[in-house]
Amino acid sequence: MSNHSKGLIMISITAALWGILAIVLKYALQRFSGNTIIWFRFTFSFVFLSGYYLIHRPQFFEILIKPPILGILAGLALAGNYLGFTSGVALTSPSNAQILIQISPLLVAVVGVAYFKERLTLLQKSGFGIAASGFVLFYWDQLHHLMISSQQYTRGNLWIIFGAITWAGFAVCQKLLVRIWTPQQTNLLIYLVAALVFFPLAVFHEFQGLVLSDWLTLIFLGANTLIAYGTLGEALKLLPANQVSAIIVLNPLITLIVVGVLSVRQLPWLSSESTTMIGYAGALVLLAGVGLVVKKE
Repeated sequence: MSNHSKGLIMISITAALWGILAIVLKYALQRFSGNTIIWFRFTFSFVFLSGYYLIHRPQFFEILIKPPILGILAGLALAGNYLGFTSGVALTSPSNAQILIQISPLLVAVVGVAYFKERLTLLQKSGFGIAASGFVLFYWDQLHHLMISSQQYTRGNLWIIFGAITWAGFAVCQKLLVRIWTPQQTNLLIYLVAALVFFPLAVFHEFQGLVLSDWLTLIFLGANTLIAYGTLGEALKLLPANQVSAIIVLNPLITLIVVGVLSVRQLPWLSSESTTMIGYAGALVLLAGVGLVVKKE
């Protein structure tokens, strides 16, 4: 199998995992608080990553002895991203959260221009305008066909936007960190910092009396963090960055499709989607705009 094919498999795994993440989160939030879920996800990822590198790359733990400030900031930023996204899913819907979180790559592009002095092509500049148009269409549709109160929807969207901003901060810190440290080393520090942040916020009595489905849900959410970021790193080694970014942008479409299929079953924990054809059109336009912005070639 060629490196290109391996790369496509890796990034497809990332997109699939992120595509169903919000849906599983919505289910888990019926049983656990958001802070407990987030703590478990980071702790799970840190423990498994530590176990692997303790055997295969013990030198990677050097970053924990004298942690760089940027690594701590990246951990705090990713913790903020998880808090914003999880809170947004709880207050709105999986599809809504997945669409609006796409603001994050746009913010990364803005930081790239402002801080790293990167230059945007005409196509990328057009992407910002297209994305903005799609955002307005999607947001307008949601406001006019809400299955929840507009106040709750607005609060949820503010959390998602917060999550997008903090993810952009995480991405910038990572970009600077990998100049000195390997991505795997920085992940060790980032997961540890984020797990420590949410340790005092987790509600540990929620782990009492769990049934198998509860544990499987938590393990999936923890593995989602570990595997999705791992396959993303491998894909970036094997594929051009623009191909990786373009495929990742498609993960909200996976969410929309899966939610559409599940909505037929009228599951009590998955509220009916209020999106109309105008909203779906807006979502597609938004994703197309984001795709143009992240395109490097």
